[in-house]
Amino acid sequence: MSELLFVDSDGLQIAVEVIGEGRPLIWAHGLSGWRQSGINKFKHLADPYQIIAFDQRGHADSSPVTDPAMYDPARMAGDMAAILDALGCERAIVGGESMGAATALTFALTWPERVEALLLISPAFGDQPNEQGDITRGNGRFILEHGMEAFLEKTAVEQRQMGMPEDLITYLREVRNSHQPESLATAFLSVIEWVLFDDITTLSTLDMPVYIAAWPNDPLHPFSLAERMAAAIPNAHMETIPSIMEFFLNPEGLGDRCHQFLKENNHEDTKDTKI
Repeated sequence: MSELLFVDSDGLQIAVEVIGEGRPLIWAHGLSGWRQSGINKFKHLADPYQIIAFDQRGHADSSPVTDPAMYDPARMAGDMAAILDALGCERAIVGGESMGAATALTFALTWPERVEALLLISPAFGDQPNEQGDITRGNGRFILEHGMEAFLEKTAVEQRQMGMPEDLITYLREVRNSHQPESLATAFLSVIEWVLFDDITTLSTLDMPVYIAAWPNDPLHPFSLAERMAAAIPNAHMETIPSIMEFFLNPEGLGDRCHQFLKENNHEDTKDTKI
């Protein structure tokens, strides 16, 4: 059984879904995603973990955000802290994908004492501007000028050209259609500008086990960024995923990869740390 609740954070309501009663594992989805992304990866592991999946601010059932300044990685890491506080979790396994990886990483840099292990899937932001800025900003402007339905139709055409199966295109349409249009447009225009830190060596301060997974040939999620992060973090393990399609089509497989890493680093059976 899952539990849906809303947590106050930074003047916003953050939608949170909790499944299981094991080790706390909080997950942040990517830009234009929703909490179901984390649930899809980990729901079959709800015995060893308490899965805490949430809609990042401005997405799905969380409060819409149309002020660009509110799409700030430090403030979004603060949403994670507010959720853990509301659930009485002093420490947790912390993870995320793409934008969510940046949220999780920022949380770990700000509150390292609260992170038992860090899981980063397809990091998109680090010490340099993302190369896909023009495309992502263009998506935001397209929504504002033409509306969500036109954007979804345009995206479906692009996805078919990429060879995506129709059921995945339908699913991704549902995901993006769950957002308030102006809020999603603001996210596209704002988040893509993120630069989390000036120097990659900043990550050398992270002393918890860190799992990084990435795939090649995806400019939005540079493989080289994942490699440089893995080299900079003392206790990092990097794994190469064959392609982005595995991320979409085999979410449980990614959850299993994270679970295997946690088992190897003795984070599957340790005692509960709830306050």
